[in-house]
Amino acid sequence: MTFLKRRALVRTALLGLSLALPLLATAQSLPTARPESVGLSSERLQKLTDVLKADVAAGKIPGAVLLVARQGKVAWFEPVGKLDAAAGTPMPRDGIFRIYSMSKPVTTVAAMMLVEDGRMKLDDPVAMYLPEYARMTVGVEKPGADGKPVLETVPARRPITVQDLMRHTSGLTYGFFGPGW
Repeated sequence: MTFLKRRALVRTALLGLSLALPLLATAQSLPTARPESVGLSSERLQKLTDVLKADVAAGKIPGAVLLVARQGKVAWFEPVGKLDAAAGTPMPRDGIFRIYSMSKPVTTVAAMMLVEDGRMKLDDPVAMYLPEYARMTVGVEKPGADGKPVLETVPARRPITVQDLMRHTSGLTYGFFGPGW
C-alpha cells in the first residue's frame, strides 16, 4: 500500500470518526462555512442526509445528528428523525443519545498510524503482539450422533492478522453470541 493510500485510509477513518462523534459543545463554537468553500459537495452531503432520512422512514433508526467539519469549520449539521419516537419529539442538533463501540475506530486509527510509521504491518499475525493468540482454534458445526449439529473445535487454518481485527473478520465474538472457546 502506498503512502498516499495509507494516508487516505487514515483520513477516511478520521472523517468517519468525526461523523460518528459530533462534539456538539465544540461544534457550537466553530465557525460555519458552505461545504464548497472547504472542499466538500453540498449535493453529496445531502445524499448522506437522505440516506439517514430513509433509514428513519424504514424504522431502522429513530433519528441521528450528522455533523461534518473540515478545516476548522462546520460545513454540514443536520438533525434527522426523532429524539423520542414514541413521543414524536424531533431530533434537535444537541440531542443526546448513546453511541456504541467507538473504541473500534479510535483504535483502528491509532493502529493505522503505527502502520504508516512502519512499526506494524496489516498482515502481521496478532500473535506477534499477543502470544496468547498463537494457537487459535475455531468452531466447526458438524452433525452429531442424534442428527443435531454439534460444535467441534479444530485448529484455525491461518493466524488472525491485524487487518482481520480492523475488518472485524477475526472470528472473535461477543459473549452474548454464545460461549467462547
